[in-house]
Amino acid sequence: MFEIPTTEEVKTWMLDQTTGALALAALNAMALGLRFKPGASEHLYGVLSDGTRLPFTGRYVFTTSDGDVAVHAIMAGGRMRVGRGTLERPSVTVRLRDKATLRKFFSPRTDPLGMLLDNEMSFDGNLAYLARFDHLSKVLKLGDVPQPPPAADPPGRWQDLRVTPTGEPCTDPPQGEVTYLEEPYLAAHTLDDWPRLKELLWTHRTRTAELDPERALLLTEFKHAAGQRSTAQGEAALHQAKALHYVLTRKEAIIHDDDVLAGTTTSKRVGVHLYPDLGATAIWPELLTVQARELNPYRITAEDADILNRRVFPFWMEDDIREWTRAAAGNPLPMRLDERFVLYFLWKNYAISHTMADWPTVLSRGLADIHDEARERERDAEAADQRAFYRALQVAIDGVVDYARRLADQADLLAARMVNGQAASDRRAELEEMARICRKVPAAPPDTLHEAVQAIWIIFVCLHQESFNAAICFGRLDVVLAPYWKRDLADITDPSARRRAAHRAVELCGALMLKATDHLPLVPDIGNRLFGGSSSDQVITLGGVHADGTDAVSDMTWIFLKGVEMLRLRDPNMNARYAPQVNSEAYLRRLCELNLLTRATPSIHNDDAMIPALLEQGFTEDHARDWSATGCVEPTSAGRHFGHTGCIMFNLVAPLEMALHDGVHPLLGEQIGPRTGDPRRFTSYDDLWEAYLTQFRWLFDQVVEGNNLLGRTHQAIHPTPLLSAVFSGPMAKGRDVVDGGAEYNTTGAALVSLTDVVDSLAAMKHLVFDRGEVDMDTLLAALDADFTGHGSVHRALTQSVPKFGMDDPLTDDIAHRLMDAFYDHITAQRNYRGGQYLPGYWSMSNHVAFGILSGALPSGRRRGEPFTPGLTPSPLAGAPLTEQIRTVAELDGLKMPNNIAFNLKLVPGATDRHQQILDRMTAYVQAYTDLGGMQIQFNMVSSETLRHAMANPAEYRDLLVRISGYNAYFVELNADMQSELIDRMEHSLT
Repeated sequence: MFEIPTTEEVKTWMLDQTTGALALAALNAMALGLRFKPGASEHLYGVLSDGTRLPFTGRYVFTTSDGDVAVHAIMAGGRMRVGRGTLERPSVTVRLRDKATLRKFFSPRTDPLGMLLDNEMSFDGNLAYLARFDHLSKVLKLGDVPQPPPAADPPGRWQDLRVTPTGEPCTDPPQGEVTYLEEPYLAAHTLDDWPRLKELLWTHRTRTAELDPERALLLTEFKHAAGQRSTAQGEAALHQAKALHYVLTRKEAIIHDDDVLAGTTTSKRVGVHLYPDLGATAIWPELLTVQARELNPYRITAEDADILNRRVFPFWMEDDIREWTRAAAGNPLPMRLDERFVLYFLWKNYAISHTMADWPTVLSRGLADIHDEARERERDAEAADQRAFYRALQVAIDGVVDYARRLADQADLLAARMVNGQAASDRRAELEEMARICRKVPAAPPDTLHEAVQAIWIIFVCLHQESFNAAICFGRLDVVLAPYWKRDLADITDPSARRRAAHRAVELCGALMLKATDHLPLVPDIGNRLFGGSSSDQVITLGGVHADGTDAVSDMTWIFLKGVEMLRLRDPNMNARYAPQVNSEAYLRRLCELNLLTRATPSIHNDDAMIPALLEQGFTEDHARDWSATGCVEPTSAGRHFGHTGCIMFNLVAPLEMALHDGVHPLLGEQIGPRTGDPRRFTSYDDLWEAYLTQFRWLFDQVVEGNNLLGRTHQAIHPTPLLSAVFSGPMAKGRDVVDGGAEYNTTGAALVSLTDVVDSLAAMKHLVFDRGEVDMDTLLAALDADFTGHGSVHRALTQSVPKFGMDDPLTDDIAHRLMDAFYDHITAQRNYRGGQYLPGYWSMSNHVAFGILSGALPSGRRRGEPFTPGLTPSPLAGAPLTEQIRTVAELDGLKMPNNIAFNLKLVPGATDRHQQILDRMTAYVQAYTDLGGMQIQFNMVSSETLRHAMANPAEYRDLLVRISGYNAYFVELNADMQSELIDRMEHSLT
């Protein structure tokens, strides 16, 4: 019988019939606006350094995924032309899921990158073209770049900054770990005793970050002047060294009025670094709106926005890592999969990072001596590529020394301007000393703690002009700086003089920590959903053992820990090594106390688990002992190991969803992986197991291919001569670190959501294959319905099956077998530098992003809910603290050499005394390490407090939380991440 369609069905049919016309009309309106709206056409031109205007040329195709509707736009000669159908050789093809999403794309409030993240659209071609198209549409909707709102006065004065309570004194100072400090915890002192640090902290808490075009513009000027770059090994490094030299010799030398250390990472007080050579065009669509976005806004002036829009971004659209790789490899499948967001994330699109300089060697020699060695090796080298490489090291070092000299000049200039008065006299003397130091270091070796800290900071600033500011780390600063502290104190016997020296050491180390907050990585709004709240993750690692196995905890360790207590910064990310039987209980107790006081830092690593894992990978014993964390938690042999430990974020749930859909990922709706069979026809759990591992291996092979393609592009166009100059290995080998010059070359993968996979496989084994209580067809139907109408199935999955963290044989066996399989496949792969891939189990914040984009799971987790972070058991497990500790600690540390993130939310009782809490915390951590646990981290805050902070963010601006390896300020997280933290299981310490 004929059924009369509803009004809504008729409306949908009519819209579908007119979708092409609506899209064409939207493009025509855009073309007219760009032609006739005053000033709009200027956005279709780039401007060279000499003022020459160059018109933009771009070819766009917009189509539904079935190809039923297609329209196009051509931008050339300062005009935009539109038409129906597709084009040959488009710059980018945008594929919308269906006609409705095509209409949505052309609606007034479209968010193309948001649609990309939600997989409502995909694209083939150059993402920068899509970013520029989005910017042009906003030009027409919003008008020209608006003036920023007037800067609001920061709340209060720095003198009024709330000083947080200190811990208790150390009642039993550890022998051998304290030489000069009267009491290692420095418990008698608060932030009020260091007013300079208090003022710097107030600045950090009250300044809004600003987009800074300084480096981007200077690099673009060099690009115009230098012309075609060489991609030959050695010559590519020399080109990059010249570019860095151009930037460093023109970078503004800044010393703020309240600075303890000279130099700044950017030209803003708190700046957002822009790397157009590494994907900064992603912020293009937000140049007009970024200061008004809801989460983590950036300030930007109209002048700076114009510089980026017309003088910088247009000249890098084809010349960043992603687009070089795409063009060279023909838009390969691994890159197209990466751009779908739900399967994996490749950091090498943007950065070679997660490493640190060889600070002890650099400081002991000075850059001038390293420069001289490079000159001698250039003279003696027979191969042209090696001569060019050694020349590159010299050019890069020359740029650093010039920057340091100009800082000295600036300090002298400021000193000369000081007027009369005691305060001015004190500052004049300080500036004169600053000038003296900057003329000495880092060219020459430092002799004092002040000189060493200043040398580290100058080199650190310069490294960030060369490479993306993501996890370029400080390393083992207590070990590095201890000799200079001892040298300062060696001849001081007067107790009051020693106290003043200790006071100055805390100020210098605290100032260095605060200096690291003067910049942020660029995070487009889409990144707020993926990596919300993350900063540059510049790790400082403390404690553990020396290369010879002796205790590395020293006065400098305690000094840095006092800085952690007082400043409570999200970055630098503080990581503490603990060596059982070597480091003292007083040290471990202090680490626990700091987590209680700060609520989230430092994370604690077990040397007895981490060092054997590195030995298993071929590190010598002394190099394995000399390890430092990078990024979140990943181990790196300090200054000699180039591991890009955070380059791959891999969604372990994705192959499970593909195994349950015969290689189709349900969100993408496409045949992604190999066909492994209809799960309804699986006759045993072994069939499911093999299907999962088949999908995993295939997908990880795509990751390896994609990472290696991107790595070879870094070799071709983005070597790192400065990093190579301050690294162990490249000088001897005559090769840049990106070419395998380091002593150790590995690649790190973070495997996200192991817990969810273990719980899901356990549920299917237990209920479907072992007991037959739920058949596969019913289970799949329940998953497709997100358990709606399948309450009994959901109850069985959540209440009748053991879960990871319960110390149960079923889930423990699955976890161990999975980790064995992952380890075998991953470590068998080779990276583009000849090294191994290494697995780890931490998730940054991708457990939330991947979870949002994934369906319901057999674990009982519903569609769109976050996965569990790192190796933390799911809240659904409800397992007691002791069982969770035992479960995680008994995993094989040798099979997770890229480390783990085991995150516990501990909530002290309302009546618990400080000492009682520390007794219990210390006992738990000691038990965990005794059982072999590799890493543990805490959130010492209740869900109730987090809910109150979510509703009242102004009251909790400095509330620190631990995500999965890194720290963040809770109020700067997106709502999904905040909810995930709230939902984590609380463990009582009573």
